[in-house]
Amino acid sequence: MSRMRESCTRPVRTLVVDDAPLMRRAIPEILNKYPEIEVVGTAANGQECLAKILELSPHVVTLDIDMPVMNGITTIKNIMVRHQIPIVIISSMIQDGYFAFEALRLGVVDFVPKPSGASSADIVHEEELICKRVRAASEMHVQCVRRVRLRKKPTMPSTSQSSTPSAVVAVGTTLAGPNTIMHILSHLEDHFSGAIVCLQEIHPKILASFSSRFSEITALEVVPVISTCPLRPGTVYMASTSTGVRIEALPGDPSEFVLQLAEADSPIDKLFQSAAVHFGENSCGVLLSGVGTDGAEGLRKIKEHGGLTLAQQQDCCVYPNLVQHAVEQEVVDNVLPESAISNCLDTWIKSR
Repeated sequence: MSRMRESCTRPVRTLVVDDAPLMRRAIPEILNKYPEIEVVGTAANGQECLAKILELSPHVVTLDIDMPVMNGITTIKNIMVRHQIPIVIISSMIQDGYFAFEALRLGVVDFVPKPSGASSADIVHEEELICKRVRAASEMHVQCVRRVRLRKKPTMPSTSQSSTPSAVVAVGTTLAGPNTIMHILSHLEDHFSGAIVCLQEIHPKILASFSSRFSEITALEVVPVISTCPLRPGTVYMASTSTGVRIEALPGDPSEFVLQLAEADSPIDKLFQSAAVHFGENSCGVLLSGVGTDGAEGLRKIKEHGGLTLAQQQDCCVYPNLVQHAVEQEVVDNVLPESAISNCLDTWIKSR
């Protein structure tokens, strides 16, 4: 019986790992409020975690980062190689770019903040997010996860920041998407002349630090979208589905474009549709791993405007639902593995 099928018929067996005794009580209390989740044990560090995995056979591990004996990053590497169990990071180090980037690079489901209890509204939201991530983790195709290999950032010649891109690539994904986006961007050629807008399910609190760290090891500049910003060529823009983002023409100068936050239902559709409207045949929509049905209508809009639509190969997706829906709607021009998507984008942008 598959892991996904098991998660639908019995509680998600969860191991909670944190060096703080308070968190080893608080996180199980949060998770045990939900009948579909069963906390089967706790551990105080990575070494204990690995022993408890053998003893308890959990479906999901929640993991702290800053721990003695064996820290969270080392523990992730061991779990993914030896056990292939989905991991949800629950850490107070959410604004540390290195740890957030490393955890997502290695293939964790998500990196979320520890419950702070700053206000009743905050704690309720944080509890719901933690439980949502644990439930989603149990349905992850963890065998499809591959750590991203880092490469040295090449020395790039300076380029004008006042020019408008001739083409735009809009990328949409949801849970566990950052890992896939890293794979694709790290294989692009160094001189990619278009603008790339990536919308993914990533906590807004780590967006800036994650982007800063990513920019250090990729050829293109990586910019977080936390407010309205100009759209420039040779730049990757990272945005969160929590806020959404769309492309808009600059008032008074329709040849210049900006990115604006656009909180709304179906944020991937909204991004793709805005790319189609403003860039037409010079727009490309890329739909990656994810949960739900978002993105298909946006791809349809891009096709109607003569643009290119791509989707990640389903058997390579950690969550195939998003892509499967779009393929069934017949709005995808090409279904490709990650490495082939990079090559296709390089070829496409040269033709613009």
